Amino acid sequence: MAPTTNPTSPIDAPDEPATGVCRVPSTEEKLVRVLAGVVSLTGLGLGFFVSPWWYLLTVFAGLNVIQSAFTGFCPPEIAYRWINGSPSA
Repeated sequence: MAPTTNPTSPIDAPDEPATGVCRVPSTEEKLVRVLAGVVSLTGLGLGFFVSPWWYLLTVFAGLNVIQSAFTGFCPPEIAYRWINGSPSA
């Protein structure tokens, strides 16, 4: 019996570019990442110069990024959609 091949496998179609390997993030995703970085750096700066209690802001930002990676729920994305008037997806 001859082996059957799957024409959709990447090995059988080397001339086609691989999809899903690296994609360009949307503007919304970029803004959320920038916001997380700004909040983290702001918390570090305020914690160093003002009060150590501001380090909790950095902790909150980090925990929010981690939970959104696992759950897909990201409050800044919801706020961004609400401000821009985009329909919720």
